[in-house]
Parts: sequence; C-alpha cells; structure tokens
Amino acid sequence: MNSHTTLLRVAAFLVDGLCISFLLILPASVVSYGLAWVGGAIKAIQIVWFVAIAILGIGMLIRDGYKGRSLGKQMLGLRIVTPAGEGCGWGRSVARNLALLLFPIEVFFVLRGRQRVGDRIARTTVMQE
Repeated sequence: MNSHTTLLRVAAFLVDGLCISFLLILPASVVSYGLAWVGGAIKAIQIVWFVAIAILGIGMLIRDGYKGRSLGKQMLGLRIVTPAGEGCGWGRSVARNLALLLFPIEVFFVLRGRQRVGDRIARTTVMQE
C-alpha cells in the first residue's frame, strides 16, 4: 500500500466519523436542550445521549457494509473488497471495524501502510478505484 492510499484511508475515516457524528449530535442536542427547556428529567436527557452514542457505535461498525464503501471511501475513491473482488458486506464490515474499536493499535498499522488486523480477520483489502 502506498502513502497516497494511506492518506486517503485516514481522510475517509475522518469523513465517516464527522458525518456520522454531525448527523447524531445535531438532533441529540436539539432534543436534549428541548427537554431541558421544558424541565425534562435529567434521566431523559441521559437516555437521548446514550441512544445517540449507541447509534454512532453501530454506524461506525456497519459503515463499510454497503458495497464495501462508506461515504468517506466513496468520496475518496476507495473500496473494501473480498478475495473474490466483491464488496465486503455487512458482516465483514462489523468484523473489520470491531477490531478497530477493540485494538486501537490498528491506527498505527494504517499509518504505516500495513494491513489492519481487522482486514486480516475479515479477509478484506482496501483498494483505490
């Protein structure tokens, strides 16, 4: 993997994280501030943020499942493929991204241009289109 692909992978991850976060933070903020305005219980506000964070986590796990391309990867011309050349699918997306959550050291593999443990587990490869 060359340094150009490595930079694209990092940028795609940042785009994915920012998009998912923005789509969740804005509605969660509006709802929680609305609840606070009308004197809603603190527990209700906590539930709003717990749900938003849970959706964020699920979104980050399944983000590559649709045709092997998250929004960031699609924007930057990357795709995750199986050995058969197909998109990674939902199950492989969860497997490769769960490894990223469990083993933060995965970031260093990407930055060094090496294959992530999650990609080895899911038997996937990130490639430029």
